[in-house]
Amino acid sequence: MDGELLRWLYHRLIHDPTLARTRNCTYGDGLILLIYFYAALNNRSPLWATDRCHWPAWCCAATVKWPSYSQLNKRLNADGAARGIDLINAELRDRLPHTSAKVVDGKPLTIGGFSHDPDAAWGKVPGGWANGYKLHVLVDGGGCGVIDACAVTALDAGEATVLRRGLVPRVDLRACTLRTDGNYDSNPTYAAVADAGGRMVAPRRRPGTGLGHDVRQHPDRLRAIEELERTPGGRAAHERMRNRVEQSLAHLTNLPWGLWALPNFVRRLPRVRLWVAAKITLYHLYKVLTRVAAA
Repeated sequence: MDGELLRWLYHRLIHDPTLARTRNCTYGDGLILLIYFYAALNNRSPLWATDRCHWPAWCCAATVKWPSYSQLNKRLNADGAARGIDLINAELRDRLPHTSAKVVDGKPLTIGGFSHDPDAAWGKVPGGWANGYKLHVLVDGGGCGVIDACAVTALDAGEATVLRRGLVPRVDLRACTLRTDGNYDSNPTYAAVADAGGRMVAPRRRPGTGLGHDVRQHPDRLRAIEELERTPGGRAAHERMRNRVEQSLAHLTNLPWGLWALPNFVRRLPRVRLWVAAKITLYHLYKVLTRVAAA
């Protein structure tokens, strides 16, 4: 499957005229992205990927000029690389199913406690505290487990805040039901999802308690309380649907080239975001090719 992913990327990136060499650049965006995807596909650094002896012979035969590591790094630090990855990811996402069920969650991306990365932060993780970043994903609740939107922040970022400001504006939630865990339970978050045309369902951190007298509750929050705390089987059905995001993250992190712990050459927020974006794009490409093979 790794070879199939590389072949698709090669033909998509090298032969796309919109990613060809421009007047001010020696190397086209397609070649820069191909090298970076190859590094992500092999869980190796971009420095390793710039050495042509690490590539299959069929990839190098048609490409005469090859950027050095410094040239590659300069182009990766520009906005064009991130836009190119987003373009390919959006193209692949559109080839996968869309449903009205959505699920959101966060995944810690930890690094060493002695790292001097100024963009990382200490935050709560299962079992204690850790240093690093957090991946926030909004996943389609269909069986394919597609990631509709993602955001990467420092580990101490609030999940509800990231959902309101970073994920909801990037997804069409009209007529959708967004299911979350108790970390997202707040009236402003319910309002943000409702303003986007969707409905959020989140359990309370302390079910069965009162709502207070001085806070006006959003109608969708009251509906969620009714569904999860007073409707038989409501909480169990909610948790079954929320398993979709756990399955999606498990698949993303368990593929041979998946998003494991951040390697030591991926530090600072822009590099972490680029690395995560490349991994999610490879994940969607795997989903597309798997569906094509099964058809």
